[in-house]
Amino acid sequence: MTTPTRRSFTKGPRSKRSATGQPSATKGAVRRGNAPSITGSALLDRIIHVHPVTTSAIFTPVAAAATALAVTKGGGWSLAGWGLAGYVAWTLSEYWGHRIVLHYEPERGFGAKLHYILHGVHHDYPQDARRSILSPLLSIPMVGGTFYLSSVLGDLPLTFGAGYTVGYLAYDLFHLYLHHGKPKNRLLRTLREYHMRHHFRDDTKGFGISAPYWDELFGTSIARLPRGGQSARAATSGRAA
Repeated sequence: MTTPTRRSFTKGPRSKRSATGQPSATKGAVRRGNAPSITGSALLDRIIHVHPVTTSAIFTPVAAAATALAVTKGGGWSLAGWGLAGYVAWTLSEYWGHRIVLHYEPERGFGAKLHYILHGVHHDYPQDARRSILSPLLSIPMVGGTFYLSSVLGDLPLTFGAGYTVGYLAYDLFHLYLHHGKPKNRLLRTLREYHMRHHFRDDTKGFGISAPYWDELFGTSIARLPRGGQSARAATSGRAA
């Protein structure tokens, strides 16, 4: 397959399929640095893949305003409980959205192009910060839909949507950090290593990023290989990501 050019949405080189047509379990990032434009338009590309500061600027006021409005209506400590419930709902969205939506890979046509735009390009260029942030094409409908379903149709306090929004924003920034930061403590190093297994060893598993415990529950965790059992390529890629 060809790599994306500035004039097309062509699906990149990440997808590797076996003779049976099924996805390989050994996909990995294949490009370093920043991805080229995949739309042919620098403006459109910046709308689809935003800077991390832009994401923070969009969603932080949403969570703050929703919380403030909920407090003015009263509800006491139950508001905090609904906020926590919203956060848990986000972690499930993170897991299942990553597993079912972002890793559904049509072979051709618009679906293949859309998959590459939303997630395939991130696997090909994991060091591109803009591609490490969820596209507003997904994040805005997800957050907006959650507020609509929970508070308009479900009549739940706005803190549910606020908790969901905070969970999403924390996930996005945490995901960015795992790719570009240098964790100092053991927990963050472990989580970074776990996510790198998803990128460089088996992208059919390891879908929980800020909440990897869902992988354990749903049977998609990636066990750590014995130190001597990792291939040189996987080890090198993991350090470079």
